[in-house]
Amino acid sequence: MTQIWFRNPKNYIREVTEVDHRLLVWDKGILIKNHIDPWIFSHLHYGENKQWRTMIIGSAGTVEITDQQKEDSPAAVYPTFSYGESLSLLEEIMHSNIGEDPIACASPDIPVAERPILGQEHRVIIADIPDARTGSSRVFYRELKELQEEYPDCILHLHGSYAFRQIFGLGYQSGDWEPRTYAANKMIALPTGKNIKIDRAPLFQQWFNLMGMKLSDMKVPRQRCIFNIRAAIWASEHWDENMNFKSRGKVEVDPRALFSKPVQATTQPYRGSPEPGDKISCDTCSLANTCKYHRDGAVCSIPGTESSVMATYFKSRDSSKIIDALGTVLAAQSDRVETGMKSEEILGDLDPQVSKELNSLFKNGVSLAKLVDPSLTKPGVNINVGAGAAVAGASPNAIMAGVIRALEEKGIRREDITPEMIQDMLSEIAGGPKQVEGTVVSNG
Repeated sequence: MTQIWFRNPKNYIREVTEVDHRLLVWDKGILIKNHIDPWIFSHLHYGENKQWRTMIIGSAGTVEITDQQKEDSPAAVYPTFSYGESLSLLEEIMHSNIGEDPIACASPDIPVAERPILGQEHRVIIADIPDARTGSSRVFYRELKELQEEYPDCILHLHGSYAFRQIFGLGYQSGDWEPRTYAANKMIALPTGKNIKIDRAPLFQQWFNLMGMKLSDMKVPRQRCIFNIRAAIWASEHWDENMNFKSRGKVEVDPRALFSKPVQATTQPYRGSPEPGDKISCDTCSLANTCKYHRDGAVCSIPGTESSVMATYFKSRDSSKIIDALGTVLAAQSDRVETGMKSEEILGDLDPQVSKELNSLFKNGVSLAKLVDPSLTKPGVNINVGAGAAVAGASPNAIMAGVIRALEEKGIRREDITPEMIQDMLSEIAGGPKQVEGTVVSNG
């Protein structure tokens, strides 16, 4: 479960209070620019006798205030780490709770807005986060996830993201999100992390049933905002769950409840028939619109699928993390196979274990290629490799046979083929030109 806070709610606080969510985040610059006192703001909108928490994030630190404690005597002051700073510094901050250091908490030389409070929870704010679509940022988010796993007692809070996948899919314990921008632009954020235009809403009726709302509500910006808030709260609680809820028929909604009570469905978690290439990556699956297990940027988690096994093994459904992890496994396997093959040359004898490792390398290589490019599994798609060898369909044996043949056509004897050559060729398959229905299409 990931704790969700709503960011800079200047223009949508009524929607937040209607849902009765009481965790808010402000950028300090927004408060200064708009002359907002965050304590008065929250006290005014939540009223008397309601507990709430608000974080004010600045470059020097993050102050938390509550219904009982204002900025001049805050409930907590958390360290704030900005992207670009040394990760070794972040690890040092996460290693021990500054709120357990009586000297730092009592130092008169540290300003109130930067001085930790004795006994505060162990929380670190990650600010100025990068665009997740760039290669360097993928490394950053992966290392951040690894630090969260290494220090589970520390709450990493991801500040500034607009993507459910980042907030809920990578194992961080806390994050903030802003629902109004999507709503104002006639967009709906589904609990799966998929963002859609309102005219596509009828394709996703099941999620409106689950959120306890109607399609007709989505014509009103305020109702879209409420839906987005509910979607984020649901995702924060259920992102990693496979919940096959009933999606047809009349749904009884308790007006006091945030969501309808899900009823377990008796059939598969999707409607329709799978096509070749489905049940690998959620983003490329034809079943995604109706599948309750769909998550943005994830691999398939339907029990029995190859991707679900990998998700369990690597303890994540995020496709980029699995691709990176599988690449690391392939590199290690490649080294072991190469060492084994050299030993065979020296001893002049075949080692069954080397053959076993080589087969495993082939299998994992094919799995990696499918994740990088799920179209490899679709019929009628030919992958041109090297001197024109073609590998068609989803069969691992066919793919590997094509790889071996392509290497041989380059003049490399079969006994001279190394695991590195195979891995490079698989990468070429995943990223090289494709021949689709007789037309060559270049990826570059």
